[in-house]
Amino acid sequence: MEKICPLCNALQQITAKCPQCGAALVDGGAVNSYLGPYSPYMDTQCLPFTSEDYCLHLLYCPVCQYDTRIQLAFVMI
Repeated sequence: MEKICPLCNALQQITAKCPQCGAALVDGGAVNSYLGPYSPYMDTQCLPFTSEDYCLHLLYCPVCQYDTRIQLAFVMI
């Protein structure tokens, strides 16, 4: 069995609201994807925001530019 992120693999959607303006938050992807041009293709053990239990995602508000990070537990497939 393999561990995968439900958000990265489109198995789950985020329905959170911005605490500042109330608009819907948008998934900006895994935080590791922002580390450099090749970071989405690197071995996950080499990246600083890596865990065996969760995937760290950036959520942002397109209206007021608020952002936050959430931890999504991996699921087994």
